[in-house]
Amino acid sequence: MRVLHSPINIAGGPGAISQGLRELGVESTLLVFNERPFERGFDVNIQLRDTSKRSNLPLNLPKQFRAFAWAVPQFDVFHFHAGLTLLPKKLSLPALRLLRKGIVFQSWGSDLRSRHASEVRYLRRADAVIVGSYLTRRLAPLGPWPEYDVVHPAIVLDDWRPSPVEPGPVLRIAHAPSKRAVKGTADVLAAVDSLRARGASVELDLIEGVPNREARLRYAAADVVIDQLKVGWYGMLAIESMALAKPVVVHLDEEAAAETEEALGLELPLVRADASSLEGVLGGLVEVRESLPELGRRSRAYVERVHAHTEVARQVLAIYERVMPSSS
Repeated sequence: MRVLHSPINIAGGPGAISQGLRELGVESTLLVFNERPFERGFDVNIQLRDTSKRSNLPLNLPKQFRAFAWAVPQFDVFHFHAGLTLLPKKLSLPALRLLRKGIVFQSWGSDLRSRHASEVRYLRRADAVIVGSYLTRRLAPLGPWPEYDVVHPAIVLDDWRPSPVEPGPVLRIAHAPSKRAVKGTADVLAAVDSLRARGASVELDLIEGVPNREARLRYAAADVVIDQLKVGWYGMLAIESMALAKPVVVHLDEEAAAETEEALGLELPLVRADASSLEGVLGGLVEVRESLPELGRRSRAYVERVHAHTEVARQVLAIYERVMPSSS
């Protein structure tokens, strides 16, 4: 079986799946339109100009058609990420269906969650649709396309060694907002300022606009990492932080959390908070900071079980084999 992942490597997630598939003996290639912030690696980069600008279409389209013509005879399964395909307006899908290629779409949250069915009609061409959480599955539109498969995002754990720190007199909190409004950064700043005004020993490392290598070092130096306070589920920052053996504070949708724990047979090792409770939660962590390394170890064990790239790749491979049973 030969698989093409394209055309975007969101926070390294698609690349991790592709690497996991290769380690399982599958010929898997990652093609991207271009490298973007927070993305990590590719096999093929066709170096498009900004695809959000229509003025770039005459320059981009020839490259996209050449990439599609190259890919069609090379691959059996086309695994698309974030609602994007190789050609604009999903023009590649009818041809792939006609040629009996496997078509898999994988959502990374906002491209599917809370959308109207009319916005994602292209999913009718899919053989399988993957979502990364039970929250996204519940909030995704229903339509004449395959039932959603829940497969948690992947991470290459060799790239993220545990970095536990012994608790000191000051609780070191890291927060890395890609988008402040989405992550609830204003509430994080307010909670930390309020705690410090009350005399609590806390400090905040706000990690923005720095290279990934530097960001990793700063995550590794933290006692606690705050992910987000609004979305209702944890993202790649939380997964990477847990891989570093860090406790993670995040807002979780209670129904999705219960579904996840039941499906996995595991307790989520995440510290739950929202904007209204964050100050109290952080204050509580100050009081029990001696227990944080143990929570960090549990967080690492959870990621090894749920998010390891080879484990996720096995689940994805089972989906390919289900939709293309004659493939080998």
